[in-house]
Amino acid sequence: MRRATSGFTLIEILVAMTILFATVVTGVMAFQNNMQNSVKAAEVTHILTQLDTVRSNIKYSLQHQGETVGRDLYSQAVEISWQAELVDYLRPAPFFEDATGGYSQYAPRYRLYAVTLTMLYGSTKRTFNYEELVWDENLRQAASP
Repeated sequence: MRRATSGFTLIEILVAMTILFATVVTGVMAFQNNMQNSVKAAEVTHILTQLDTVRSNIKYSLQHQGETVGRDLYSQAVEISWQAELVDYLRPAPFFEDATGGYSQYAPRYRLYAVTLTMLYGSTKRTFNYEELVWDENLRQAASP
């Protein structure tokens, strides 16, 4: 004669609890990972929104003050440091001179710098390397054709 059973056995309950626990732990870990990635993305976005302003400031410093090492700057809680190295002193393109019927060259008027820019915000640090071409302010008074 068969005995009627009602309910679950202990083994069935333990298996079900193990599956439920594994699912909950996986969900919590995925949520924590997504939160960390979200914070990191927000920090990177904040740094990148400051980039155009900082580059303009660096270009101004190179062109008007001749600075090649930036003082520490702070823009909306972003810590900024930069350094520029003169790479080349360039001439403009040759121009045609009607009086002589030939091409003439200007003296060098453009300075090409290799710039290293480091931006730090929160736990995110980004380094940018780029070249900046600036007009030589000392030649602003020079005559142009």
